[in-house]
Amino acid sequence: MRAAIALVLVAACGPKTLAGETAEAAKRYPDLFHLYAGDQGVYRGCGPSGGVCHNSNEFPNLASLGSIVDNIGRDCNQKRTDPTTLHDLCERRGDRLVAGSSASEIAWVEVADPAARTWRIATRDPVTLGAELTVVRGDRTMYTLSDYSATATRDPMNDHAVVVAVPMPAPNPDDPPEDFGALLSRSGEPGDPAVIQVGDPNRNGTFGAELGGKIIRPGDPARSYIMSRLLDPDSGPLMPRANCCYWSKPAVRALYCWIEGLSSDGGNALDPIDYGNCSAGPSVELLYPEPGPACQSMGLCPVEAAPANSDPTFHNVYAQVLVAKCSGDGCHGGGVVAGLDFTSEQHAFDSTAHVIVPGNPDASRLYMRIDPAQCVAPNCATMPLGREPLSDDKRALVRAWIEMGAQR
Repeated sequence: MRAAIALVLVAACGPKTLAGETAEAAKRYPDLFHLYAGDQGVYRGCGPSGGVCHNSNEFPNLASLGSIVDNIGRDCNQKRTDPTTLHDLCERRGDRLVAGSSASEIAWVEVADPAARTWRIATRDPVTLGAELTVVRGDRTMYTLSDYSATATRDPMNDHAVVVAVPMPAPNPDDPPEDFGALLSRSGEPGDPAVIQVGDPNRNGTFGAELGGKIIRPGDPARSYIMSRLLDPDSGPLMPRANCCYWSKPAVRALYCWIEGLSSDGGNALDPIDYGNCSAGPSVELLYPEPGPACQSMGLCPVEAAPANSDPTFHNVYAQVLVAKCSGDGCHGGGVVAGLDFTSEQHAFDSTAHVIVPGNPDASRLYMRIDPAQCVAPNCATMPLGREPLSDDKRALVRAWIEMGAQR
């Protein structure tokens, strides 16, 4: 399974500790009903806003409280038409290619030579070619290649693959034969049980069915695809895409704890969320804005992965400090506040010029205000105002950027 869910989740001007984050989640979202409803929750963040998000036409359906419960235990990526885009958690068990006494799970199918109408069928293990080659699902024979005049040869470049040649179907307008080649070309489409199913459609060597992933897997957020799409940039564009200003870090925590506390049959889905026994869980470093009007005016949707490195560039200062820690409601968001405008990277760079002395962080008002050793009450209020001071590494990032000349 991907190991990308292993960084640090940050939220602009939000709770800074797991305990505080959990307490806020418990206060706002005592159960799934409250997590779904309200101004900051599943419906506003992920539901059918303007008919473009997760309604009955967009998978999975999150248009109602009941539809969320219906997703418990269901397979994910069901509406994908390109099997190579399936996430490991969403891969199905592949059909078996059987040749005499040998058989192996089909890994994927690809066109070998479109002009010659040949397809390459890759298998998990080598199979020995025999007189008959069949595709079997469970105890049912789905297709026998000879029925379609198809012939198979060993792939000289891959001992885990055979090349299948399929002649054009004979023209017969009264009883048109099934085009087996067309059927092969659609192998792995998860929504069509009639096509050949494959075990590793994204071809990364992982046979994902063994992971047991689902949209929502009771008791197991790490194998719940919905959590991957919220936390793992390698799973695809981070969600929510259009309505992230109505979603929050406490909501992510609530969803995680709700899934972890689900019984195997999901029968307790509407019970209070068990925050007391919820594990710390995975995290990921995100450029994750504080919900509210300022978030919308700053155009911070969609959620994006923040840079994971500590290079002293202004891009990193902007993403990891100015947006992640100093923007949002009540902070430097939504326009010019105290002479500073963080609504874009360029505006932030331009507006910080008057509080920076390039090469000298201790003479730079921007750095002085984030350093508790220099900014001492009552004559100075440490930024972020009214919140925990920046961590040592974030202050070091700002300091190093200034020391190197505070360049754009």
